[in-house]
Amino acid sequence: MSVTREEMVQRLGGSRRSFMKLLGASLALAGVEGCTRMPASNILPYVNQPELTPGLPQFYATSMVLDGYATGLLVESHEGRPTKVEGNPDHPASLGAAGVFEQASVLQLYDPHRARRVRRDNQTSSWSELAAALRQEALRQQAGSTGAGLFLLLEPTSSPLESELIDRLLELYPAAHVHFYAPLATSGALVPLYDFREADVALAVDSDFLASGPFHLRYAREFAERRRPEAGAMNRFYAIESSVSVTGNAADHRLALAPSAIVPALEQLLAALQDRESTKWIGALAKDLRAHARRSVVVASPYLPERAQALALQINQALGNVGRTVWFTRSPLVGAGDARHSLASLVDALRAGEVRTLVCAGGNPGYATAASLGIGPLIKRVPQSVYVGLYENETARDCGWMVPAAHFLESWGDARAYDGTLSVVQPLVEPIFGARTVVELLSLLIGEPDVHPYDRLRDAWRTRGALAGGAGFDEGWKEVLRRGVLDGSAFPREQAAPEFASEERPAAGSGALDIVFRPHPRVHDGAFANNGWLQELPDPITTLTWDNAAEISPADAQRLDIDDGDLVELRAGQRSLRMPALVVRGHADAAVTVHFGYGRDGEEAVARGVGANVYALWPGDRFSISGAQLSRVPGARRDLALTQFHRTLEVSTPVRALTLEQFQNLQPERRPKTLTLYQPTAPLPDGTAPHQWAMTIDLGACIGCGACMVACQAENNVPVVGREEVLRGREMHWLRIDWYAIGPPEGGHYRNSVVSKGASVVSGFSRTEPMAMAQPMLCQHCEKAPCEYACPVEATVHSSDGLNEMIYNRCVGTRFCSNNCPYKVRRFNWIDYNAGLSETEQLARNPDVTVRERGVMEKCTFCVQRIRQTEIAARVEHRSFAGSEVRTACQQACPTQAIAFGSLDDAQSPMVAARTTKRAYAVLDDLGTEPRVRYLARVRNANPDLEPSA
Repeated sequence: MSVTREEMVQRLGGSRRSFMKLLGASLALAGVEGCTRMPASNILPYVNQPELTPGLPQFYATSMVLDGYATGLLVESHEGRPTKVEGNPDHPASLGAAGVFEQASVLQLYDPHRARRVRRDNQTSSWSELAAALRQEALRQQAGSTGAGLFLLLEPTSSPLESELIDRLLELYPAAHVHFYAPLATSGALVPLYDFREADVALAVDSDFLASGPFHLRYAREFAERRRPEAGAMNRFYAIESSVSVTGNAADHRLALAPSAIVPALEQLLAALQDRESTKWIGALAKDLRAHARRSVVVASPYLPERAQALALQINQALGNVGRTVWFTRSPLVGAGDARHSLASLVDALRAGEVRTLVCAGGNPGYATAASLGIGPLIKRVPQSVYVGLYENETARDCGWMVPAAHFLESWGDARAYDGTLSVVQPLVEPIFGARTVVELLSLLIGEPDVHPYDRLRDAWRTRGALAGGAGFDEGWKEVLRRGVLDGSAFPREQAAPEFASEERPAAGSGALDIVFRPHPRVHDGAFANNGWLQELPDPITTLTWDNAAEISPADAQRLDIDDGDLVELRAGQRSLRMPALVVRGHADAAVTVHFGYGRDGEEAVARGVGANVYALWPGDRFSISGAQLSRVPGARRDLALTQFHRTLEVSTPVRALTLEQFQNLQPERRPKTLTLYQPTAPLPDGTAPHQWAMTIDLGACIGCGACMVACQAENNVPVVGREEVLRGREMHWLRIDWYAIGPPEGGHYRNSVVSKGASVVSGFSRTEPMAMAQPMLCQHCEKAPCEYACPVEATVHSSDGLNEMIYNRCVGTRFCSNNCPYKVRRFNWIDYNAGLSETEQLARNPDVTVRERGVMEKCTFCVQRIRQTEIAARVEHRSFAGSEVRTACQQACPTQAIAFGSLDDAQSPMVAARTTKRAYAVLDDLGTEPRVRYLARVRNANPDLEPSA
């Protein structure tokens, strides 16, 4: 064919037909010469399969890069259409788990609001025209072809391939400049790594290492291994933090301090290790750390000031932890620690008028920078500016050229994990809408626009000799593509520790509050703000959706006469911002926490106009400021879409917890005789199938991160309903995470019918430090299910293998079953939420799960489609199969392995073994429902010196 790629995309437009023609990296398009840039048969399935069978998914290994670091993934593909993301068990950053961003990346791939055309000013253009413009106008006419006036602004990268291309560019144009920027990326030349399996005592200092950061999936797994009392000695975990975090809620003891008090607390802790005077809390912590020297660890947030990080290092050194539970490697990021690559140096050049051509690739610096820098107006002054990005966002609006960027599921490349482990990025689908990668952009700049990214990647790996061995390069390359990771490529440990500059504390303002700036746990720095799955996923602490808020403590709320949803004004120096307030139980007094990622005004329809832009208040060089002011705006309010108040359980004790001493003395629970509608001698509707399915959830390991919720949504085609419907309590998640208060009630967002009356809902121990527990709640698949006998049309029935099933064809929407369900886990389709989906969004649907129409009930099915697929595969192969072969979506995504699923007839399975421990109990078991889900009570390893009686 003689048409160019740009012409083909313009002819096909954005129709479903165009997508079907572009799908399938290794299928029909691989042989259409001239119409595709994808080579034939170059991606290899993670599990070898002789041929592609329609209807049977295949899995391919790839990597997702965030803030420069790679996380290894396995992506499920149906006939060349990616539908589901799982973690790669061979990759050190995931270990088989996947977080919320990874799970939701499939929806971003099919986002109908992605940029669709190469644009110059307001006119449609092409990649070839951009190449000509850069060669003729930008490079050849600048200072004798030395590249003076050419500046690149890239997202942080750990890609060896991109690094090599950057080096070639600077060799060709030695006067050019390359800068890297992401608001939340670390920049030090050395990075710390931790081993929580070897730590008997751990302290997190304002660090949410269990739920954020490039290695959080691994750290969550290691941490959870030491929180199961049946498996051996439990660790003891302390947290000092300003905001309430997932990590802080997992602590045995937590101390809430304003940001300005954290450095003095660490100074006091360092002194207390030398037996100097300290407060009771710090003294007890120091005593515990000393008793576990060389088997303890102190983790400081990268967002803390350098003085705090230096103190954390000194504490680890004083305890002998360095080299054992904490060590350092060189940063995988290109140019890390080199100020010449910083955003500040680029801003100086922009202000000086030195930039003639600016090429921005990835990120959104026009939005995600401090407002005081004025990046947008500076970019507009550049004679020629190019932006390569996923969306027509704020940065694209300021640039003359706009090029659609390829999603990582459309890209060839490589990247390193946080520890330096090298992995490949390989596509599962042909690039959509003429999208291009950074590799293609750099190739264009060095004058080689026709080299295919796959060929460039393969040749680079061959040149490096990374796969030298007895099998030869070709076989080694195939193995890397199959597994997605190169074994033994992690960086070695460094003998030196990082050096921290002597830091002067910034002068405090006239106010009494500290402001804490943090990434949003659902939209990060704003990169995922256009993702409906993430916008509707409740915040792991406040359960807020579709918004951000100024989080304050109950004491400050009472002092300032502020309630949830009241509009408040934050003022720091000359900067100010208005946003709704949210009272958070356990938040530090004299502090307010705000999250990045909202207040967008680009062309992303989902993100636009949602929340407040915190970058307007951010100083840009630190993540907390002192001397701020907060005041209520009289008469102004905004309703907040909180899910914590929806579907609360009104009876019994849903969550249970005990101290380690109580656990050691605990006797197995004797279940009382309960009344039931079934006669004891009557046969139950199950018991005839070879397997009886059940689930066990360990509340001691669950951290409430929400990965299970997004995994369930992706696997089961759960729709997004929007903010207004959430306000009505109509969110459709089949699995929710309830939060329950531990300790004395003081208001905030762990309220329910029990807590609001002044008592903790957690049985087993009292607390003086306000904290909370997470409990995943899904259909319990009761053996004696109240929903079944209430349904007038038998739409909800019991299967022979113990599943409570929904027959959508029969359901007429009476909602009797929901009224009868004591767990409140059934969802009703009030609206046809799928009717408004674009044709591209429909491509994200799992073909193995029915898409429900309006007027039916939905609920968890224990991923019955996965059960039936395993049964069919076993029959085809003429074999039996163990119940543990089936993994539900929530179980597979969970980073802490808190969820176990299997068959009750498999006595050796982890699921059955767990439900026979002393910690096991059933929620609302006194109602006689006989649920198939069992929970394990959380065990707290308390320090006796910090107990109320101490």
